[in-house]
Formats: sequence, structure tokens, C-alpha cells
Amino acid sequence: MHNINTFISRQPAWHKLGTVTGKYQTTDELLADKGFQFVVFKSQLRDGLERPVAAWGTFRWDLADKVAGRKDAAKFLGAVGEDYAVLQHDEGFKSIDALMNTADGAHYESAGVLGGGERVWALADLGLAAKIGDDVQPGYLLFSTGHDGSMSHSYRLCFTRVVCQNTLNAALSECTKAALTIRHTKNAASRLVDARSALASMGDDVKRIEDRLNFLANRKMNREALTTIMDRLFPKRMDAVSGDSRDTTRRTNIISDVVKLYELNDGNAFPEQRGTAYNLLNAITAYTDHERSSKEDGRAESALFGSGDALKSKAMDVIYEVAGRNMEAIPARIPSVAVDWADLGLNVPAVQ
Repeated sequence: MHNINTFISRQPAWHKLGTVTGKYQTTDELLADKGFQFVVFKSQLRDGLERPVAAWGTFRWDLADKVAGRKDAAKFLGAVGEDYAVLQHDEGFKSIDALMNTADGAHYESAGVLGGGERVWALADLGLAAKIGDDVQPGYLLFSTGHDGSMSHSYRLCFTRVVCQNTLNAALSECTKAALTIRHTKNAASRLVDARSALASMGDDVKRIEDRLNFLANRKMNREALTTIMDRLFPKRMDAVSGDSRDTTRRTNIISDVVKLYELNDGNAFPEQRGTAYNLLNAITAYTDHERSSKEDGRAESALFGSGDALKSKAMDVIYEVAGRNMEAIPARIPSVAVDWADLGLNVPAVQ
């Protein structure tokens, strides 16, 4: 059963799920979809004898049922604490709208609901972009919120690479303005107002991220750096008896998949990126979003919010750190930088 309950997008997505509109969406058009037409409320839970207990839950109440006064039709979403404060997802759309009014041509690219309404998200194009050589990556604002206590109400920057439509999580740890998180507490409403003001400075964050990516695009990959990066992103397993680290078939296969994507370089759409740290970052992103073993709907959720998202964020940090210590700057653009994978102990098939 698909966990993607509702998915609306201007163009087809790689997970092949949801409704493709072929046009940009407004907030009113998105919220008019039945999948978004619900509110959430919190209620104290009761035991089998109908006695209130020290636990609370959130409930989805479809607008049609609310208008009809059918509160018993509300669906349980998750258990939360007494201090949990509900933030309706339409508040997130209002925050995005406030920014759209200040950017020419701003529009929604996609939006969706996961599960029974536990998570809601929207991706908006605010006309921001990072240019890495000849490669232009449009910057998007990703809004997401959880209604079951599993995640905060948050906004962050992400980038979609035009060549292969990979989602690259660029909410870097030191770019605090690139990720705004509001916990579901009693002060949430006032913090939401502050967040709308802070989001207006995202252009500066895009420039910082652009500088980082251009740095990676001008660092030449080498065997030592690659080994370090792979060991940190995909560590070897520690033997419980001997205490020695050892390789596994799964790890070897993962690295082999990443290496093949690295060699392909997105069909060599940007030859100058071949052999660079930026090339490796894109290969890991492509592997995470498209190749990693998972059902299609599970991979989509993971890429945005789960373990895939965490891997992409870690890859950016690790590759940037290693590039600064162990990689030489490229004095002039070169057509290719070869790596002898056999020296790493890998038997990687040649790219056809």
C-alpha cells in the first residue's frame, strides 16, 4: 500500500506516483484537492473504561465531516504529549505565499500528503538558483510538517538538478537560515511569524551553498580522498569476535553502484564536472534517490524526509570536508580524471 496518499506535481516525478497537472499550482488550487482538505485537532485519550489518561492524540478531521459536525468520523494520527500544539498545514502554505508575493514568477512545483495525513509538504520555486560552472541548479523552498508528533514544522532550501531531477538536500549545518524548524509547542504560533521574516533572507543562503558547490566542482578526486569518503559514508562492519573491520557484499555493491554513476557523470552532460568532488556528490545523490533498494513510494519518502535525506546531507558535509584537506584544485578544466578502482579493492564493471 502506497504511503503517498496525495501527490500533485507540475511534471512527472521519478517515483511515477500522483497527479501530474502540466501547469503551475496556486495555494488555492492545491488546498482545493480533497487530499489536503482536513484540519487536525488534539484530544486527551481515554482507557477502556472511558476514563481520561495522561496521554493525548492528534486526529484528522476532514472538512466535509467538520461542516457536517461529525467529529466521530475523525481519524487518529498519532500519540503526542500534553504540551504538543497543533500547527495546521495551511499555515505553511500561507508562509510560502508571503514569499511568493515578493518574487517574480514564483510558483509551486509539487505538494503531497503522506499516510493518512501524518505528514504534509510542498515544494515552491521562488526564482532562486545556484550556478556551478555551466550547470544551473534551481533552488526550491521545501515546507514540511508532521501531524503525528514525528516531525516539526519546518522550511529549508533544496536543489533540483535539471539534468536528472535529483533532489539534493542542501540544508547545511552551518547555514542555519537555510533550515527553519518550529516545534509543536505553545510558542509555535509566534515563532511562525518570526520564521516568515527569516525566510526572506534565503538569497544569502543560496549564495553560500553556490560557493560550496563551486568549490567541490574545482577539486580533483583522488584515490585517498575517495577511500576516506566511502569509509565514512558506508563504513565497514566491525567483527564482534576479532574487533577487526571487514567488508560486506552489501557495502561492495553500494560502492560499485555509486562508482558506476560517478563514471556516467549524468551522461556527461557537463564534461567539466567529470572526476570532481561535485561529480561524486551528484553520484551519491542519484544513487540515494534512484538506485537504493526500496519500494518506489518508500524511496520517495526516504529521499525527502528519511534515511536517504540524511545520507545526502552527510555526503555534502563529508565530501566538502575531505575536499578541503585531501584534494588538489583543478588549475584548468580537464576532460576526464580517471580513478583505478581496482586499487580500492573493487571489481567495477566498465560503463557501457
